[in-house]
Amino acid sequence: LLLFTLCWSPLPGSIAAELSARDVMQSVDERDDGDSAIADWTMVLIDRRNRERTRNMRIYEKDYGEDSKQLSRFESPADIRGTTFLSFDWDDIDRDDDSWLYLPSLQRVKRLAASDTSDSFLGSDFTYADYTGWQIDWYDFRFLNESEVVDGQDCWVIEAVPNADFKDKAEDATGYSRWQAWVRKDNFVIVQAQAWELRGNRVKYFSFTDIELIDGIWTPKRLQAITTRNGRQEHASIFQLNEIEYNVDIADELFTTDSMQRGLN
Repeated sequence: LLLFTLCWSPLPGSIAAELSARDVMQSVDERDDGDSAIADWTMVLIDRRNRERTRNMRIYEKDYGEDSKQLSRFESPADIRGTTFLSFDWDDIDRDDDSWLYLPSLQRVKRLAASDTSDSFLGSDFTYADYTGWQIDWYDFRFLNESEVVDGQDCWVIEAVPNADFKDKAEDATGYSRWQAWVRKDNFVIVQAQAWELRGNRVKYFSFTDIELIDGIWTPKRLQAITTRNGRQEHASIFQLNEIEYNVDIADELFTTDSMQRGLN
């Protein structure tokens, strides 16, 4: 996951000091996240009254050179079990990513339009675009602060604003007018982010914590998104990693609309 498993090899301080804001985000984008992964996650949805709903899901991901494919299936509770999301992330900037959603209650696979990616990912504060990632070439980057400490780690603070060539495409796909990221200097992991929604006067706050080196890959194990409106929290979502295995064999046939309907058990 572009947003969830960000890592890169640390650079000497003298080289890091010479990086532009785009260089930093390019390094984030070009992280080593393994050739494939299978992960079990728990999603917690928290409403404005702090009531919680819990969902469990398994995510399969596989790289195909510069492209990647991902399939996510909900295992529980019963009312959402079998709901499956499939996405193809194409490296070609002129090609829209492909994604589908299977709802067992309707027994049909729905293809998602590019404009649907700004919608909530199955009731969470993460959008489909947050979940699958974004194109770096859509944005212009600049440093807001070249040194800010977050949880004891020195970070760059970088602002991203859609550039003129891709403004409409970026805003339609993400639903955000701009965003900021706090990137650790030692491993190029995004530890915090903030995004301004185009509508509703809402601002989202993201955090990526409990970061652990697993199979040589820096992996945030707790992901949180908080949606605020006019400075007040509306709701929040947490993704908690339970288990992950990198560089495992995954059959190509898994990443098809047929497998979404058949199930993975």
